[in-house]
Amino acid sequence: MEPDEYLEPKNSKVEFNLKEITPIIALFSLFLAVLIFVFIKLELITMEHYFSFENPSKLVLSTIITSIGLIIVGIVLTLIMPAKFIDETNKTFQHESLWTIMISMLVVVLFEELLFRGIVQNFIFLILKNEWYAIIATAVFFVIYHKRYFKKPLMLLNITLPGLVLCWIYFYHDNIIVPFIIHYTMNIALTLMFKYNLIRLRN
Repeated sequence: MEPDEYLEPKNSKVEFNLKEITPIIALFSLFLAVLIFVFIKLELITMEHYFSFENPSKLVLSTIITSIGLIIVGIVLTLIMPAKFIDETNKTFQHESLWTIMISMLVVVLFEELLFRGIVQNFIFLILKNEWYAIIATAVFFVIYHKRYFKKPLMLLNITLPGLVLCWIYFYHDNIIVPFIIHYTMNIALTLMFKYNLIRLRN
């Protein structure tokens, strides 16, 4: 059986169209960015907590290593997980144009990082005064946000582990650019591997 035959099941329903939702998510991202700017101006959260470059070489190295590690985990999970356990929406991404995939995922990842790492994680930390509580709680909210995966429980592995790693590495570096780059690199790499048949779902 060819990949396309099981990547697009006859009765599958695409939950959303990348081209349609990208402008909407971009507007929400702009709102979140403005909100974070307000928080900084009000001194609720410092600029240094969002954009610290205290150790540039360590920051770059951990960004590269973590990106590669999460990509490898994503590949392994894809290769061992039967196609029926993969969320239908994920299977449609590879059929979009390269430009659409790159821009749409950039906007989606920006929104998620501003929301979860930029706002949710920081505010949980401000309330609980404990980094690990903030990391775990934010990762839980991140999983709940991807509630469509509840219909395919094994897909939660693809969300839970990266969610925890992204939360931890943000606090480790105090730089929101780091989880953003890792998140985007992981998403785009795996999607393009699917698109160009470098990896295939198990039938």
